[in-house]
Amino acid sequence: MIEKSGSHALTATVHWLEGMCPDPSYSKSCLDLLRRHVRNYHPGREPPTSRAQKACTACHARKERCDGGYPCNRCQRRMITCSLTRPGTTRDERTHQEMQALFNPDVMGLAPGTSRWIAQDLIDIYFRDFHPTWPFLHRGTFKPSKEPCVLLQSMVMMGLWIKGDPASRDMARAFHHQLLSAIQAQRSQWYISEVVHPNHETPWPMATYQSILLLLIFAVLVAKQETTFDLNLRCQLPAPKYELLVSLVESCRRLGLFSYPNMLARHDASAPVALIWVSAEESKRFGLALEGCRSRSELLTLADLDFCLPDSDEVWNAPPGVGPESIRNSALRQTCRDNRNPDCWISQTSGQLYDSVVAFDWI
Repeated sequence: MIEKSGSHALTATVHWLEGMCPDPSYSKSCLDLLRRHVRNYHPGREPPTSRAQKACTACHARKERCDGGYPCNRCQRRMITCSLTRPGTTRDERTHQEMQALFNPDVMGLAPGTSRWIAQDLIDIYFRDFHPTWPFLHRGTFKPSKEPCVLLQSMVMMGLWIKGDPASRDMARAFHHQLLSAIQAQRSQWYISEVVHPNHETPWPMATYQSILLLLIFAVLVAKQETTFDLNLRCQLPAPKYELLVSLVESCRRLGLFSYPNMLARHDASAPVALIWVSAEESKRFGLALEGCRSRSELLTLADLDFCLPDSDEVWNAPPGVGPESIRNSALRQTCRDNRNPDCWISQTSGQLYDSVVAFDWI
């Protein structure tokens, strides 16, 4: 049967033996004979194992039996990348192959939990190396099992780029392309058009907006050869990415995301202080990061930011173990600025930095 049916029959035979031999020792001896047959008569094939030591990502996602081959049979039949590798494969090669499997649509659509498990190391790189410069995610409340896949994938993309080896950077570029396509395809779910009249009950898709911001930052990081600079030495994004930036800024404006009163209006008066504080800080830090990314001064300026500077970095960057009571107490101790006073907002302070009769574009 093996010789006639080829590789597909090998897996079928293994499963048949396991099902028909209730005695484990007898089943093991049968499989030993089968493996010997494969070595002698099918030298081009990997001998099957009695049971995969660890199922590949795709089989685990589908809750299917994995034969443990290199690659496994099911991935070969579907013509998708298998996360399993040959013994002796280097760690970088394994990471590269696992990331290919992670972003395979066949897997991502089935089991986002699997992708989260594989990506944890890269998310750690994100928080260790990227977050200190662009601190618009709150690590203390960040839970990979609860976050949307689009945000996790964007963080993984950035982690791959920071990792720095050629294979990881090539993979990061490929993921960037895929994520840009996905964001554009889902535009109707996050873009706020002129005909929409949002109110304080309209949800803010912050995770999606944060993902788009990561994609735009990535575009600036990797497109140095393609990117041009104006006479003010400002980076000019390629047209498709600049249009994405414009759409993001327009949506944020129409939602009122740059307004501190609107940040508070999203929450009921009985909401916990810690929840309100984290939400407002998240919006403020996102707004400042987005303002720092604009490639043209008229797109978004400090005058548009109707909120104070963010509060304590120490509290914002507190480890996940810090409870809400500690956040609440720290937030209440912040007396250096009054967030409710418009005179303290960045938009008001910007009047000291801009003058309509002075065209010098210095900030």
